[in-house]
Amino acid sequence: MKWLHAKTANRLIAVLILLVLAAGWGAWSTFNPPPLHVKTDVEGNFQLGFYDLMSQRKEIYDSSMRTTNGTVFSTITSPEDNRFVFKGKFTQTVAQNGKLYFSLTPIYYSTPQKGLMIDGLVDLLMHTRFWMAPIEVGSKPLVVGQSGSIFLYPLKK
Repeated sequence: MKWLHAKTANRLIAVLILLVLAAGWGAWSTFNPPPLHVKTDVEGNFQLGFYDLMSQRKEIYDSSMRTTNGTVFSTITSPEDNRFVFKGKFTQTVAQNGKLYFSLTPIYYSTPQKGLMIDGLVDLLMHTRFWMAPIEVGSKPLVVGQSGSIFLYPLKK
């Protein structure tokens, strides 16, 4: 009787199955990282501006953002016209390839005039799913936005 060969073959098959399972688990965890979430509640104030070279027009706005449970609340006002107010809620929809995707839900929007440059940005953010990517340069955590904006994060805890 030669049972010895069958036992060796079974052990080889078991080792190969374990290796395939380990390789599969490694590949799965590499291509499916844990989802990113805004973990801490932070707030910050900054200015944003628009400039149109053709018409020599500029618009400056004061922005205040704060996070609560992964949702970003934003208030944008104009220092030049106190009638302009935008309040919105950015809700994280998905995290993919190191980017956080958000959708914008306007809460309140009051503009005294039509044709402002910020109207285009608000319209774009309301009708698309946009992304922000958290990165770290040196020891400084940054957030890079789809529109090219860069924020130091966390702004203030």
